[in-house]
Amino acid sequence: MESNSESGASADILTAKQSLVIDEQRWQRIRFGVSCLDRLTGGGLSSRGIVEIAGEAGSGKTQLALHLSLAAQLFSLPPKGVVYISTEHTFPSRRIVQMEQAMRQNSDKTNCKESNLTDNIFVEHLHNPVSLELCISERLSVLLENNPIRLLVIDSITAVYAEEQNYIERAHSFRRVVRALHALQERFDFGVVCTNQVRSVIDDFSLDDEKIVPALGLSWASLVHTRLQISRINGAAAQRTCRLLFSPSVPQGECYFAITERGISEKTEVR
Repeated sequence: MESNSESGASADILTAKQSLVIDEQRWQRIRFGVSCLDRLTGGGLSSRGIVEIAGEAGSGKTQLALHLSLAAQLFSLPPKGVVYISTEHTFPSRRIVQMEQAMRQNSDKTNCKESNLTDNIFVEHLHNPVSLELCISERLSVLLENNPIRLLVIDSITAVYAEEQNYIERAHSFRRVVRALHALQERFDFGVVCTNQVRSVIDDFSLDDEKIVPALGLSWASLVHTRLQISRINGAAAQRTCRLLFSPSVPQGECYFAITERGISEKTEVR
């Protein structure tokens, strides 16, 4: 193949190795800071595409999203903020302050000791597709021009579309939101995590095997880059299972973690 200088080809065309060096920030992963979750996800969550955390009510989706909102700041250099879009309930400010205090005590990182991580979390409350699209397509870019972020959380994507009965328009809205998020990721280098509820389906063959699957159907699933599903372990109030259902760069797997008063911690044994 001729070189760019000889053929006049665009200098924007890079080899895979060159891309890793030149676009290093693009490929950085958002660490959990919890070893089992970081191992499961290949070092953390991707800074590109949509990462989904699905689970039934009470499984710990919001707890994990809050933890990531702190960890994304703690493990990013230089430190960047977080945008948290809450759609189901009031943002749990007291809980995240409690988690931050515990994280501060356990961390030896300077940016955790010397700053209040919660001061860098920008919170928005909205409840329908129109307001979500407006926020993502217009208002968010204005914020990002002056406030670099490492992570955007939508908790949850399900609640936004709970009242939408036109499934064709819902699918179009999914694509508009994700397309706008992809464009912003290219400009500002941040990860996107959406929590999602689950639903029960009956196996078509056995007719009695019930499966728990993420909500919103294939029109949403086709837009998801990485899907995690968490669930409670029967008889163990604090323990959770996290399964990696699909990812373009990491094989399927599962691990165990715990949700305690202090936040998210590793739990390697199931009892």
